[in-house]
Amino acid sequence: MVHKSPASAKADRPIDARQATKSAFDYFHTLFSNTVPSLASDPSLEEIEISKDERFWLVTLGYSAPRPRDPHLPTFLQVPIRKLKVFKVDAATGRVLSMKNPQDQ
Repeated sequence: MVHKSPASAKADRPIDARQATKSAFDYFHTLFSNTVPSLASDPSLEEIEISKDERFWLVTLGYSAPRPRDPHLPTFLQVPIRKLKVFKVDAATGRVLSMKNPQDQ
């Protein structure tokens, strides 16, 4: 009979949606923390789903990015645009495997 330690038993257990979301947010902050804050600010969870084979979580995060300036519009109408990124997270380990634009899926 093989006994698993609590640490190895936990490693075999798939991560849940909350853990996958945290992995995606951590990855996002790691990638965008060295940029000018206004280039990618106010990240939020937009969608999360597990793949059909339950091997991956697909986590969609939205964030604000500056809109190109239009000299014909008043400043108060030149609000940031929302952009999306889809993070593919391994459901067994929580490791982020990729980050793509939604249309690339």
